[in-house]
Amino acid sequence: MIQECEIMNKNVLPFLLFFLIIFSLGNVSVSATNDRNIDDEIFYSSITGYSKLVIEDDIKVNSQFNASWESSINLSDQIGSDLLQNSELGLRAQIDIHLGNSDGFVDSNESDLFDQLFRIERNWTNSENGGCCIFDYNPLYSNQGINLITSKVIVGPIDLENTSWGWEESTDLIGQTDSRITRIIDFPRLGAFIEEVPLMVFLPNDWEYKYSAMGEIFSGKPGEFIVNRSEANVASNIRVTISNNQMPNALGYRTSTGAMITLNSNTVYYGDCEDSSLDNNQQWWTLSNNGTIVLTHFGDEISFISQDYGFEEGDVASIVMHCKDWFNVTSTWYDNVVIDSIFPVWESVISYINEENERIILDNNQSITVKSDTSISFNISANDPNSELPVNIKIISNKTPNYVHRNDDKLIFSDVFYQNSDSNGLHLNLSERHKAKSPTSWSVNLTVSDNAGNTIFSEWDVIVLDGTGPTIIPDLIINNQSISSSNLARDGDLITISLQQSFDDLDSINETFWSLSIDDEQIVNNVSMNEIDKMILGPFTSGTHIFSIDAYDSSSNHQNLAFGLAISPNFGIDIELISTEIKGKLVEGNTVLFSASMQNNRASSGSGQFCVDSQCGPFVTVPAANSNGPGYFDVELNLELSSSTQVSTYFKWQIEDTDDGGQIIVNSEVSIEPYWQKPLQTVILVFTLLSVFVFTVNRLWGIDSQRP
Repeated sequence: MIQECEIMNKNVLPFLLFFLIIFSLGNVSVSATNDRNIDDEIFYSSITGYSKLVIEDDIKVNSQFNASWESSINLSDQIGSDLLQNSELGLRAQIDIHLGNSDGFVDSNESDLFDQLFRIERNWTNSENGGCCIFDYNPLYSNQGINLITSKVIVGPIDLENTSWGWEESTDLIGQTDSRITRIIDFPRLGAFIEEVPLMVFLPNDWEYKYSAMGEIFSGKPGEFIVNRSEANVASNIRVTISNNQMPNALGYRTSTGAMITLNSNTVYYGDCEDSSLDNNQQWWTLSNNGTIVLTHFGDEISFISQDYGFEEGDVASIVMHCKDWFNVTSTWYDNVVIDSIFPVWESVISYINEENERIILDNNQSITVKSDTSISFNISANDPNSELPVNIKIISNKTPNYVHRNDDKLIFSDVFYQNSDSNGLHLNLSERHKAKSPTSWSVNLTVSDNAGNTIFSEWDVIVLDGTGPTIIPDLIINNQSISSSNLARDGDLITISLQQSFDDLDSINETFWSLSIDDEQIVNNVSMNEIDKMILGPFTSGTHIFSIDAYDSSSNHQNLAFGLAISPNFGIDIELISTEIKGKLVEGNTVLFSASMQNNRASSGSGQFCVDSQCGPFVTVPAANSNGPGYFDVELNLELSSSTQVSTYFKWQIEDTDDGGQIIVNSEVSIEPYWQKPLQTVILVFTLLSVFVFTVNRLWGIDSQRP
């Protein structure tokens, strides 16, 4: 019976292993399920070890080369494997469920079954399948297979903690190159355990790392670098290019751009050694005088003063930058430059135009003193006695940020200089802006540099005197409020004038003098601020009144402010008759047009009717008067005359939204002729005309005529 069981076990075991292999993913890979119970931090810290690829032969075109591979992996057995189902449960539980009897315990037989399964799966000959590499788009191959040593899963409960398993492997590989010069190596990143440990790559002599789009996961040296595949955040091959070592590219620069350098000021060179990103080149400089090295300095820059190393006018300084890479290959960059010790010469004309339109030339050896808002002209020329190369002229100032004017050989410009923010202004409160201030002083700095860098400095102070009159800011007040669109001044109002907001840029407000006229009538003349401020003016009639304020400071600078103040009429309606007109004969039965032109002299609007006795026309608008004048309007009424002998015309009005109103007589007692007088008047007119005709004929041809 025992023999039959042993035979049965021998027959079942291969079948079971084959069945499990069918369901495997073809590689020992990290579980990708979202239900894995071990967090990322624990997961990554639970896999340790290394892998190493050594390319042993020189890499030639279209030829084979030998390489070797080895790795050592140790990982927690609570990390699930894709060789078995339910990888989220962890390897120990997987073995117990799928290779054992689900009793919550991993025994030696179950551990052996997984070890055999793992060995079958890990027995690779293709370097891509083994998680190593691909060279020039082709995998490397192991003719003999790999040497595999495993560390089995420890026997015990499935929840046993702090236990691990793993393996070591090694093999010889053969690779094939193609016709390219720059080689490509791809390292798989699919999620396998082998990818979670650093991969060390050793290249043949004179071969180096060149570039990878994922360069941040590479470290080490150009010919011996490490790929940290676990840091790659995408499932994709990690590609790197390698090639024969090339000497570094030495690139040097001088901070000054001229053709020569100075004798007694600092000269600075800096440079870069361009090479593989993994190569940290050794960099140093040498300075030579007539073939003799006088200075050696290590670093990425060098600075020196020529005269400190025995150079003289006209000597040639030789500067060489050296770059040595990891392979001890050295390249150089050099510069030979002439020493120039002759300083440039310059001259200037600084001037301004005064109030009399005269050009004033300033002494450039002294401070420049001008009135505020004066435009100063600078005319500066320079040349280099030692060469015909251009001389740079630059002027900077603290007048504004980034203030600069520059040009070669000749610099001409003008600029206005004014008081700075330390002078009185609206940015200060009333108490501060009324105090005396010191004149503003601006610095103007001149730099004249030749092509070699020989530089001359000069500086002027521009002192800005008080050149403008006080700033006049009046405030007109009625009813303790400033006059505005919502607080109009009206006929008969008294107005208080306040000048508290006013100031002078430098003088104390108490050192200023003021004059005021209204409608060309002098109110005060040349008085102090205390005498004019808060003065009560008026009363004023409606209309526009012209105010003129003059202010003087202690330097006799004058400022004038003239403005019109609109005085509005008082509220109410005050109708004034301008003219009247009657069109038509005032005879009973006739239709006559009565009309009138009127004006409202006050600030309220309303409506009214033009009436003849008890007959009234339609309502018309009574416009309000304003500071520009009365509100004008016309009224009219067509009326058929009745039998009355007299009529009166009048206009009655009412203020809008009130019960206030009134009326004004337009025509008083207009006489109307009766209708019957019209035929009698006609007879009298005909009789009169006939009488005149008879009298005239009698005088000409009758007995009363004068005969000869």
